[in-house]
Amino acid sequence: MFERFFTPYQASTAVLGDRIAILAPHPDDEIFGCGGSAIKWQAQGKTVQAFILTSGVVDGEFNDQLNPEHCRAEKAKQRAAESYAAAALLGLPAPIFLNRQDGGLVHDNEIEAMLLEQLQSWQPTTLVVPSIWEMHRDHRATAELGLALAQQLASVQQLAMYEVGVPLSPNVLEDISPQQARKWQAMQCFPSQLQAQHYAEQIRGLNQYRSYTLGLNITQAEAFCCVPASELSEFDAHFEPNTTTQSLIRAEQSNHEHAQQISELQQRITQLHNSLSWRITQPLRWLRAKF
Repeated sequence: MFERFFTPYQASTAVLGDRIAILAPHPDDEIFGCGGSAIKWQAQGKTVQAFILTSGVVDGEFNDQLNPEHCRAEKAKQRAAESYAAAALLGLPAPIFLNRQDGGLVHDNEIEAMLLEQLQSWQPTTLVVPSIWEMHRDHRATAELGLALAQQLASVQQLAMYEVGVPLSPNVLEDISPQQARKWQAMQCFPSQLQAQHYAEQIRGLNQYRSYTLGLNITQAEAFCCVPASELSEFDAHFEPNTTTQSLIRAEQSNHEHAQQISELQQRITQLHNSLSWRITQPLRWLRAKF
């Protein structure tokens, strides 16, 4: 069937070798994106380690508080505690935090060297990262970092990209039906995020949808786009993810500037309506409208 060119009809594995490094832009992506597969890989005897790049605290989030630095530190501790709790529940190693700025990975000039040092000592055989089709700037930056690092690490045999916010075009579907109940429990470990959005329900729905081509016995799956190390350079050149990222950033900046212009115009109109001259000339405007 023609559909088989676009999605797998059999479940398989997204990883090669026995040392699996998961790069997560925020505390929770390591569970939402590939938590079910991580349990499965570890049960197969592989070593699985998550590296969480940011603290999960947005710059300026607490600037209006009396003690913003304390508030940021407390929020970072909360986000980290949630990821630690999820890993412990699943029996996975505690994630390693790099504590970079949430929202700032695109312009972070130090993160690649920091990650390279960590991964060179860890020697992963498969690097698991968000997909290049994600729209969140930190997700895209992590995907690009993964592409760059995988080409520098001799130990890496394969790059496996997972989905969170945007569905990808998969070439591997991991059956996580036996692991889904535990993944669901682990997703509940992130109350700070679940109070903002029904992420757990949405990810469960995505995992259920991913079983569409896999038959009646498989009810939940996680999707991956896997690229062997030997094809990474060609993949990067073909899709040019950085070009797309820069276009998205320019569009975001243009939209922000437009919003600022509208806000300034609205303020000027409000000031005009509140001015003495506007109130004095109101009867004249009324007469003009009538006659």
